[in-house]
Amino acid sequence: MRLAKASAELVEREIRIDAPPSVVFEFLTDPAKMVRWMGIEAVLEPWPGGQYAVNVSGRERVSGKVLEIIPERRLVVSWGWEDWSLPLPPGQSTVEITLQPDGEGTRLRLTHNGLPPDMRAFHRRGWDYALPRLAAVAAGRDPGPDPLRSTVRGIEMVARSLPPRYLYRFARRRLRPSRGR
Repeated sequence: MRLAKASAELVEREIRIDAPPSVVFEFLTDPAKMVRWMGIEAVLEPWPGGQYAVNVSGRERVSGKVLEIIPERRLVVSWGWEDWSLPLPPGQSTVEITLQPDGEGTRLRLTHNGLPPDMRAFHRRGWDYALPRLAAVAAGRDPGPDPLRSTVRGIEMVARSLPPRYLYRFARRRLRPSRGR
């Protein structure tokens, strides 16, 4: 994965995937395929204004709206965290994913824009974790166990990038018994 520069408000990542754009696009837009690399449940209504929601770990949920969708080429969604434990409410930021054919594979470019300064490192780490998992499943490989599903491993992962003032709220939410969600 090539790490692109980080500007004042955005995170950019680029990765080559050993699968054609049509296959990669399915893993971005088909909820059943999406959860093979990110989250435990997902909703994606593939039209402008449609719902975009991913239950990342069983406790943390990201949501927004589909802003633009061009089959096999581009997906743009608004993005934010539902539980308000992080200072990025639903719809506050934007994730743009473009797919370009690259031989028999795909060049995926992700731009996450509109991030508050103290959330950039957290989202960089998240995309650095998620995109190789996407590349693996799209290429027909097993991405391995999802560390975000483990309470301890998930907290350990975010502790490396989340500002200390948010760690308590995040860890408290992770350690609190689930109420049927």
